[in-house]
Formats: sequence, C-alpha cells, structure tokens
Amino acid sequence: MKRRDDDKELILSVDPIAFIREIEKIWQARDGARAAAGYTEDAIVYYGQGQSHSGERLRNWPARWFEYARDLSITKTYRGHHGNCIAGTWESRYTHPETAKKILERGAELFYLRGEKVYEHHMWQHSWPEDEVPEDAGFSTD
Repeated sequence: MKRRDDDKELILSVDPIAFIREIEKIWQARDGARAAAGYTEDAIVYYGQGQSHSGERLRNWPARWFEYARDLSITKTYRGHHGNCIAGTWESRYTHPETAKKILERGAELFYLRGEKVYEHHMWQHSWPEDEVPEDAGFSTD
C-alpha cells in the first residue's frame, strides 16, 4: 500500500478491478501454481468454522481444489475496496467427484494486500446441488 503525497490518504498499490480479473483468469485456467503465488509467505486464508490454510497447506490448496473440481467454471466480480482490502464475489459450478452432481456456489471474499500479494484472505460461500434448490423461506439455515 502506498500513500498519496497530496493528501496522505492510503491507497492500494494495484488496480482493484484488474486484481479481481486476474484472480478470475487464474482460477478459470485452474492454475494452482499461479494461484498460490499470489500469496505472501506468511499469508493465511480463513474460511468455514474456524478453518484456515497457511504455509505449505495454503501453497497446495489451489491445486488440490482444482484436482477435486476438475470442470470448475468460475466468475469473480469486483465489489469494492477500502485501504488495503479488496472485496469480491464469485459464482461457480463443478461436478462433485463422488456423486457426479453439478454443484453451484456463490461466495464473497476479502483480500488484504501487502504490495501486490495477499497476506490475509477471508472467504464465505454457500454450495448446493443444481437440481436441489431449496424453497425460499426468507432466510438460510444451511
């Protein structure tokens, strides 16, 4: 992150829209090495109920996911940024390797950057089988 000299306001060192587009391109290509290279050495990814990836586990996570979701199709959308944080959402689909069901996902994520790399990443997502869309009860308990 850099400071603008004229008003001392903190700004990102990357174009946030281009940043999300590049991540989308890497994930669409299912390129585990390039996905892992976007994180700092001390990065951590938070997801689920107290779950996280860091170190070697984080470095292997994208390749493991691409192996699991072999036909992954994903679209990422820039939603906003503030300070060193970029917010985005995604929609994806893939075939579950054990059930062969098409799985749909929607998610949101926050990327905290140090320079051009992510040092902290938070993800929230919801997945469901394509043919099992639940009745809308006005709230979700899943």
